[in-house]
Amino acid sequence: RKLFDEMGERNSFSWNTLLEGYVKHGRVKDSLDLFNLMPDKNDFSWNLMIPGLVKARELDVACGLLNVMPRKNGIVLNSLMHGYVRNGCPYSALMLFRDYLKLELGEGVCRDNFVLATAISACADLGSLDYGKQIHTHIIVSFVERDSVLGSSLVNMYAKCGQLDTASQLLHKMQHVDDFSLSALISGYANCGRIDDARKIFELKTDPCIVLWNSLIAGYIANDEETEAISLFLEMRKEGVSGDFSTFTSILSACSSTGIVKYCQQLHSDVCKLGFIDDLIVASALVDTYSKCQSPHDACALSDELNVHDTVLLNSMITINSPTI
Repeated sequence: RKLFDEMGERNSFSWNTLLEGYVKHGRVKDSLDLFNLMPDKNDFSWNLMIPGLVKARELDVACGLLNVMPRKNGIVLNSLMHGYVRNGCPYSALMLFRDYLKLELGEGVCRDNFVLATAISACADLGSLDYGKQIHTHIIVSFVERDSVLGSSLVNMYAKCGQLDTASQLLHKMQHVDDFSLSALISGYANCGRIDDARKIFELKTDPCIVLWNSLIAGYIANDEETEAISLFLEMRKEGVSGDFSTFTSILSACSSTGIVKYCQQLHSDVCKLGFIDDLIVASALVDTYSKCQSPHDACALSDELNVHDTVLLNSMITINSPTI
């Protein structure tokens, strides 16, 4: 900034370089002050400022700038829409998309696949099947070329809205099926009690990632098939997939239902080897599982091993050590 202030003449590159520095370092006030001082803001300036504000969760300020932006584009629009979705405001994302179609395109055609995919994701979060279908129709009648991002968003939306057969049809039409789409459909089938169909979708992938394993394991547990969940977990380990926090949280829930303490002890060993023992969610699940497997001594020993305790874990320990009334 000192060098910038000492410059006799500045051009757009000078202004944008300093603006980019402020944005990258999260200095919101400085970036806004500089942006307001800029004599000539080009597309690059706006494309820096608005996504930067979104990243800093200054969504209202970003929206205010978008409203006065002379030539709006898909970069800033998608950035703000995605920000709304990511921060739990999918309805605001859809309203922004609607206004863009009306005001900027005059009820015209939106051909930006990223914008359309974000709008569909907002419908999925809201469970808004009707509006999701409208956007899907818009894509078809406007001959928008559907790529993997747009295709997977449609599969996810239909799966979350319970339209599993439609989601499955779309999935099988995709040239490159991604794990996001498969996971959404596996979870959708499992949530509707169609666990066999969920397994068929899982088996479409020859080398499933951890997200797919987790989706099917959670699906078996949701359908009260804990033994199948444990069997699938053991199969996963044989395939050389270690598992993550979500895996162990889910499978510990299955072990709680079986009441077999040796399963819990084996998982305890795995958690320690993989370095997950200090994760409070996993630790709390372990304590709870030991308790339900009638092994309070193991639960207490585990609690003594931990470096950090939270209220949930301590409450579990109080429950374990309290006498039955």
